[in-house]
Amino acid sequence: MNTGWIIFGLCIVFVLGAAMPLIRDRRRDQTPPLPRKETLRDWRNEN
Repeated sequence: MNTGWIIFGLCIVFVLGAAMPLIRDRRRDQTPPLPRKETLRDWRNEN
């Protein structure tokens, strides 16, 4: 029975670890992200 609780605990830790990024992304949707500075330029169309 002790081994069963260890496996159950590891499953809970795995599920919570996988869910944390999804929970954090909800807060990011409320505040708009900062606009990124354009770092790449199109060198093919330059004169």
